[in-house]
Amino acid sequence: MSEHIYNVTVVVNPAVEERWLKWMREEHIPDVMKTGLFSSFLFTQVFPEQEQDHPSYSIQYRADDLESIKLYMQMYANELRSKCAKTWGEQALAFRTVLEVLEENE
Repeated sequence: MSEHIYNVTVVVNPAVEERWLKWMREEHIPDVMKTGLFSSFLFTQVFPEQEQDHPSYSIQYRADDLESIKLYMQMYANELRSKCAKTWGEQALAFRTVLEVLEENE
């Protein structure tokens, strides 16, 4: 059984960036972690090769198995995505990927 990561990358409008960061730290990430399906998370800023107008961030939620991520998507993802869409609309656009950890040097 290998560890999996639910990765959410978000492009944020600079006009709302500070409020969005506060919301992520105080509301959204805690809401995702409260589901109990992820063991930890890593919240990072993405520095692309090309200069861009809008900052990007990545939140990597670590799960012990793929089943936990599937369960999250079935039970919680739609509600949390809707809340995000209502709060930020087009100001914060997200795309999601699921990653499998093949090897890790701890």
